[in-house]
Amino acid sequence: MSATIFALSTPPGISAVAIIRISGPDSFKAVGRLLGKKKPFKPVVSQIRKVHLRKIFSIEGRLLDRGLVILFEKGRSFTGEDMAELQLHGSHIVVGTVLESLAGLGYARLAKPGEFTKKALENNKITLSEVEGLSDLLVAETEAQQEQALNIYSGSLSEKINGWKERTTKILSVVEASIDFSDEVDSYRLVNSLIHDLEILETELIEEKEGFKLAESIRGGFEVALVGKPNVGKSTLLNGLAKRKLAITSEITGTTRDIIELRYNLDGLPVTFLDTAGIRHTNDKIEKIGVINSIDRVNNSDVRVFLTNDKEEIRSFGVKYLKSDIVLRPKGDLPGSEPSISGKTGKGFEDLLRNLKKIFGDKVRKASTITRTRHLEKIVSSLDHLRTIRVYMEEKNYENEIIAEELRTILRNFDGLLGGVNTEEILGEIFTSFCIGK
Repeated sequence: MSATIFALSTPPGISAVAIIRISGPDSFKAVGRLLGKKKPFKPVVSQIRKVHLRKIFSIEGRLLDRGLVILFEKGRSFTGEDMAELQLHGSHIVVGTVLESLAGLGYARLAKPGEFTKKALENNKITLSEVEGLSDLLVAETEAQQEQALNIYSGSLSEKINGWKERTTKILSVVEASIDFSDEVDSYRLVNSLIHDLEILETELIEEKEGFKLAESIRGGFEVALVGKPNVGKSTLLNGLAKRKLAITSEITGTTRDIIELRYNLDGLPVTFLDTAGIRHTNDKIEKIGVINSIDRVNNSDVRVFLTNDKEEIRSFGVKYLKSDIVLRPKGDLPGSEPSISGKTGKGFEDLLRNLKKIFGDKVRKASTITRTRHLEKIVSSLDHLRTIRVYMEEKNYENEIIAEELRTILRNFDGLLGGVNTEEILGEIFTSFCIGK
């Protein structure tokens, strides 16, 4: 039997309103006790999904607060179970005594992180991909992350996966029919008539695979590495962007050894600027580690901003120059060639940010719907099985039973994306980022 759980669903601390959620088979019974009712509380239809102003009591009968009570019946709540919300005054003592009273009932317990959402998943009120979208929405920092999370939470990914499932199921039904009625139909011609449908499915999955890195960058933030030799002004530039002293600056070569990060909201786009160690040959063991780490992080960044007076100097950095990279003359407050940038005066900041916004804006439009490594693994696996089918069909001596099994494996991958199979380990990882009351 499902447990009855409760938790504070608003941030802890003093506030105008605090919301406590209760979900499970004994939710209404628990609310009845808090309302001071001695007999089992079974609300009538007129009390469901309406806001009621009521006095809230401890289980000993002591008045704790006066607040709003909302009841949601099974099947019409977020969790799919009987559920209640108490909207109380947000003081420590009010919240504490109400939670203590709920715990003292004996048939309700404090919820675990993400347990309300887990109940919604178990009761088919939400899919696994929508759970992941909700998880991302809870930690979204920019408009782009918010939009991405809401698209998944609203079911766009689930809808797309169900479309793939439907198409694959139709293809599988034709293959199975060719097996069952092999004496009556030309199975070779029948199965080969499916090649076009298989190619469409493969094309869509390839698009998702190719756009994954961009979607992942939106979720985690695009990385912009500031690259150059020591003392070219990388740390000063980072401090200028941060509008505070984030990195230590000095005239001593090798001051920056660890990579310093600045999370930045670029008109809704999540960007992390990286202040890397000055790239040069050094005998200092610690600085050498910093240079090696910097080169590795630079090579994996979405965009590199090279601070140099000479493009040819980039070759000595040990990184490959890409079309999307930006080259600026450092210390632009001093006379010299353009374009340039100055961390001291802010010259060139607007041009740099405008350029980055255009680059990342173009990337966002090419991003796929999938956002997590487990999504990518299922897509890649499905593509492998589609290619296996294609190879069998090209050889023209295939067994339809083998193709049918490959298609069933693809369907299992799609079920895995939706959360139909093997979800416990995945949920454990996802819910670590949830608050207790969600």
